[in-house]
Amino acid sequence: MSVDTDNSNGIYLDRSKIKYPIIDDLDFREKIGKIFKQYKIKNEKKSLKDICYPTKFTFQNPQIFVSDFINPNTNYKSLLIYHKIGAGKTCAGVKICEEWKNKKNIIVVVPASLVGNFYKELRSECAGEEYLTTKERKRLGELNPDKKEYTDILDKAKQRIDKYYNIMSYHKFVNLATEKKINLKNSLILIDEVQNIVSETGTFYKTFMKAIYSAPSDLRIVLLSATPIFDQPMELGLTLNLLRPKIEFPVGSKFNEMFIKTKKNKSGETIYEVKNVNKLKNMLNGYISYFKGAPDHVFPKKNLKLVKCIMSRYQYEAYRTVMEQEGFGRFGDSDILDLPNNFLIGPRIISNVAFPNKGINEEGFDSFKGKSLDYEMLKIYSIKFYKIMKKIKSCKGTVFVYSNFKEYGGLKSFIKVLEYHKYKDFKDHGKGKLRYAIWSGDESAEVKENIKDFFNKKENVDGSMLKVLLGSPAIKEGVSLLRVKQVHIMEPYWNMSRLEQVIGRAIRFCSHKDVISEEREVKVYIYIATGLKNSEITVDKHIMDLAFKKKELTDQFELVMRDMAVDRYLFQK
Repeated sequence: MSVDTDNSNGIYLDRSKIKYPIIDDLDFREKIGKIFKQYKIKNEKKSLKDICYPTKFTFQNPQIFVSDFINPNTNYKSLLIYHKIGAGKTCAGVKICEEWKNKKNIIVVVPASLVGNFYKELRSECAGEEYLTTKERKRLGELNPDKKEYTDILDKAKQRIDKYYNIMSYHKFVNLATEKKINLKNSLILIDEVQNIVSETGTFYKTFMKAIYSAPSDLRIVLLSATPIFDQPMELGLTLNLLRPKIEFPVGSKFNEMFIKTKKNKSGETIYEVKNVNKLKNMLNGYISYFKGAPDHVFPKKNLKLVKCIMSRYQYEAYRTVMEQEGFGRFGDSDILDLPNNFLIGPRIISNVAFPNKGINEEGFDSFKGKSLDYEMLKIYSIKFYKIMKKIKSCKGTVFVYSNFKEYGGLKSFIKVLEYHKYKDFKDHGKGKLRYAIWSGDESAEVKENIKDFFNKKENVDGSMLKVLLGSPAIKEGVSLLRVKQVHIMEPYWNMSRLEQVIGRAIRFCSHKDVISEEREVKVYIYIATGLKNSEITVDKHIMDLAFKKKELTDQFELVMRDMAVDRYLFQK
């Protein structure tokens, strides 16, 4: 079908009669901007009510554009959809797939935790009535999920979807590809959250690359990511190479040598800058769609504070002992382009909590009990726990607490503190005042769904049913929390992308739409353990400084990416 509409404001485009520019065209973006000019976003400001309470479903212009760009009527074969939060990038991916489903095999690869989400998107109005009728959709809203009729409707929808789509996890794709059971002949492959598989040495990445590069030339490739550079700029080269570009990107240290220059400032600190910008622009041309996403006013305001936590003499001495045992003296100027993400575990854990008997792991954990969990004693063993608890106590709403450490050095020990102060586990005791719940990799999907449902209920806006949600790295994707008041991040991380991902669980598109405007704010606290002398660079401070440095460099690359987006003249001011 060559005529399309966005079903809202009468935008029609007869794609069969258009002469599309080749990617090598020096005026490629300008020509694309002219061809698709009717999709240009107007400067009209929509209210929160218009955006968060739409009277009917309509596609956003960027969603229509990408489905017209990677389309049976064009010769463009691959695209990175770099759309930020609130842009509806999954629906954009669905819209592309729907254009191709009668012409190609559709393979969708997502993180295991998001397989259900993709099916849900296909059951939504994004796919119209292809897999779920309006009547069925209405009936689902009336039924409890445990009813047979409810599961029957979902099963029927799944059967309809599976006729056209092969939706699988990264693991399943890799296993099938390894067994030579993946056939990409006459196919479109869509990879969601692609940043998760991008790694110079990772098995997953190598398997995807091998499958894509051994596929026939008619393969169409769509990658989705709100953070295509998650940790290092060289990930951009790895990601773009999945799109089979005309000029292959250098990877690893060769990418850094080609596109990054370093110099020292007056204080001897290393400064990083993008170089060979024109070469980079030329290589990126034609492969990226960028959209900022929803306007700021439909998100709650973020009030971010770095909380300085001066360790007690006891905790500090334990910290110094571990630093010396692991062979670390003082931190200097580290190279942000060459950092492992797993080192300094010991000092990072002690920066969270030093156990009363000076033990570590289970032995130390067992001594953390009784009076040692009192507020005054917490100041000695964990100044972070003390500060978090005081803030939770004063909070009139729900709270999200995150740690990279699920076990003794993080959430497991913090649970002891919560329980000493009369909190009970929601899983065992059900809803009520002073309840906490854990979201890690250990809970079943059913338990997690129950936790999310209660936490997000409007009646729980004051935390009277479930106050505190504890999250490990397992919560970093695909989870939307509503009406959160406070976010506590127990320790910094090596890159801002991870921290922003965590914060993004609570600061969501329209997440606070039914809260009065004065209270549409989320207070975000990142806890930094510091030494007895303010001048000392502790492990927390060191990691936070590196994350900020990385972000400065990443921002430079992202600016180039946005500038070279195929829809540069449609969706950017």
